[in-house]
Amino acid sequence: MTSELTESFLSRAPHALVPALRALPDLEEVLDALVREAREAWPELRMDTESFVAHVAQRLPSTRAAHEVFASLRAADVFLAFACVQGEARAHEALDTHVLSQVGAWLPREAPTLVDELRQALRQRLLVPVNGAPPKLASYSGRGPLGQWVRAVALRLHIDQQRAAPRELLERAPVALAERLGADPELAFIRERHQEDFRVALRAALGRLGAQERNLLRLHHVHGMAMDAVSATYQAPRSTVARWIARARERLMELTREELTTRLRLTPGELDSMLRLVRSQLDVSLRQFMAD
Repeated sequence: MTSELTESFLSRAPHALVPALRALPDLEEVLDALVREAREAWPELRMDTESFVAHVAQRLPSTRAAHEVFASLRAADVFLAFACVQGEARAHEALDTHVLSQVGAWLPREAPTLVDELRQALRQRLLVPVNGAPPKLASYSGRGPLGQWVRAVALRLHIDQQRAAPRELLERAPVALAERLGADPELAFIRERHQEDFRVALRAALGRLGAQERNLLRLHHVHGMAMDAVSATYQAPRSTVARWIARARERLMELTREELTTRLRLTPGELDSMLRLVRSQLDVSLRQFMAD
């Protein structure tokens, strides 16, 4: 690793980070190890070392300490993404084999034909430039596993596709939820009288949530993303994301209560019973009502 390459790396790094990076006594060795790790992981892929190091430098976070920016950097994953963006066919094959082949596992409840369509759309989203902008995969910075990052992109794309789905799919949701409410005679009576009120109340409550609250509920409850994966998506600590999701759940229940209170003349006991059962079936309810 030459000092010229190190200077090239520093010239592409965020300006705020350069003084601290330059002060690292082992920066040249760190870069050498990064390149070596990438080459060993993907020996079949061509590497233009200077271009790869520049790619890494341009994606460093400017708000972290210099000694931390390399600690969590996944060099092998960044190199695969870099090679894909460069258009190398063998890198595209590796992405298909090691990452995109997992789309079905990420959405186990979906039909194979839908999974295949999503995989093709995802591949295009990741690899094809749009209106002169770089491909989506170029924004991957290596802060977390490439598979988790692509999974988040896939689920967001799936949400977009669902929004374009026929509206009649959503209209069947209250029936399925009503069947679950029917186990209790009292709730069955409430459901029979107020099924449409409940549908409108829950939809209104979801509409009053913030965009981040809705996305958190979609990713964790509808699409089944583990807390660690959601944490990687938002680049926030796991404990913080867990609090966000819990807060979004509670806020949804509070807003649903408010909406039902304004629409219905239920006794406090009836309302509590209905909300208690809804809370116990929250995953099912969210999957049905957040399909658009």
